[in-house]
Amino acid sequence: MIQYPFLEKEITIGVTAPSSGVPTELHELLKTACNRLKRKGYSVICGDTAWTQDKAKSAPASKRAEEFNEMMMNDDIHIIIPPWGGELLIETLEFIDFDIIQTKWILGYSDISLLLWAITLKTGIATAHGTNFIDLRGEYSDNTTAMWESVLSLKKGESILQLSSEQYQKEWQFDQPTPYVFNFTEKTEWK
Repeated sequence: MIQYPFLEKEITIGVTAPSSGVPTELHELLKTACNRLKRKGYSVICGDTAWTQDKAKSAPASKRAEEFNEMMMNDDIHIIIPPWGGELLIETLEFIDFDIIQTKWILGYSDISLLLWAITLKTGIATAHGTNFIDLRGEYSDNTTAMWESVLSLKKGESILQLSSEQYQKEWQFDQPTPYVFNFTEKTEWK
């Protein structure tokens, strides 16, 4: 049977990078996301791996897994949202301690999907395929991205209607990040 975490109010978000971290030249994106969520009333704890990037990963596999395991055991962290995906999360799986996984949401996509899949299969705890932490930096969010809080705080028996985003990000523009969540392919007026 699947166990569903419940997102309470006034939670603490743990940000760890089991795949790619954020290189120094892009730290402002991570800081902006932290500040945006703090203004919304969340506490944010960023692990060391969120701030590092060496080639295609944030840190050696054992360090990435160790930090993830620590955040899973930390009762003061209620949800884990990696900064973004990457390529080499698979290296961490042998070091993840599935026996200590607590019933808390883990939210992300891209390479993070592998971690979500492994946790749900090995523990029976639901995980959430959705926004990554950097995507929450924008002054505005598309309706689908903005629903992460509503979806993860549903109570048993409640439902919610989600629709696909009308816009999409064709490619990441590291040198010109917008104040929006995505670099849309066409101009969008935000209200």
